[in-house]
Amino acid sequence: MNDTPTRSVTSRAARRSRDIVDAAAEVFLERGYAGASMDAVVERAGGSKETLYCHFGSKAGLLKAIVEQRTADVTANLDAPEATDLKDFLRRVGIAYLETVLSPRGLALYRLVLAESGRMPEVGDLFYRLGPEAATGRLSTRLAERCSQEGVALSQPNRAAALFLGMLRGDLQLRALFNPTRAPVGSEIREHVGIVVDAFLKAIGA
Repeated sequence: MNDTPTRSVTSRAARRSRDIVDAAAEVFLERGYAGASMDAVVERAGGSKETLYCHFGSKAGLLKAIVEQRTADVTANLDAPEATDLKDFLRRVGIAYLETVLSPRGLALYRLVLAESGRMPEVGDLFYRLGPEAATGRLSTRLAERCSQEGVALSQPNRAAALFLGMLRGDLQLRALFNPTRAPVGSEIREHVGIVVDAFLKAIGA
């Protein structure tokens, strides 16, 4: 039985859903959650309000979809398959992670979730579970694999991964969150990552 037509329809639906989420993200990040409207999302994405409500249920559902999509983009950068050794792996992961987290879109999403989580705790919880918690879990698996390959004893990979990501964000994220004009440039990120990697390797005895 040929299921190509079914896959094609599913693929188109997935692309359409992502286009809507991308448009909604632009509207929400520009206007804030309270200032955004479903009409504005429709104007940006095309289609109809009925389609939005059918796919996402509500404006809150759209915000949750934005969080899911954007946090998935962050965790996707935690593999670094071409790294030559543990230090190179950490360096590649660190740069990719910070370039995503400190991007204008990454910072805007962080601010949006912080602003809304007091009123909508489920959004903050979703962001944490799909963002920081998922990133730590994914990195801990890769980190344990790398350490095992190089004979480095790592008794608590999950805690080590959380420590590494926290060290990476550090003052750079706080500075960029509170003052968008102070967002670090590429050379600053690379220098920071180098310092963090050396300190982390020393901390775990590698």
